[in-house]
Amino acid sequence: MNLIQLKIEKDNSIAKYIKIIRGFDSSLSMSSIKQSIEKNDFVTGFDLEYYDFVEDLNGFDRKKAFRGMIEELIQAGAQISIYEDGELSSIELLDNWLETLDEIRQQIELDLDRETEE
Repeated sequence: MNLIQLKIEKDNSIAKYIKIIRGFDSSLSMSSIKQSIEKNDFVTGFDLEYYDFVEDLNGFDRKKAFRGMIEELIQAGAQISIYEDGELSSIELLDNWLETLDEIRQQIELDLDRETEE
């Protein structure tokens, strides 16, 4: 699992969804988000292998922010379809994958700590 993409079903709350999505990724224009929703195209996406050293140092987890954006969209009433590498997926699979990535990160940190203590 690498690329997660979202489609949002068109309804009367597009303006709310645009605001939420731009809160996660301000590089997306309002018009491109609106057009993607209207065309039933991918609105936004996230590469789960993305890593930014500066964000890590500052304690910012973009994976959790992406998942938070999805939750916020759902709470706003968005009907979301989640795609994994172009294939329809589910939020449960995404959550499981994010949990697995977090467990791996924690194990690596423990291993590094043990190595530096020796």
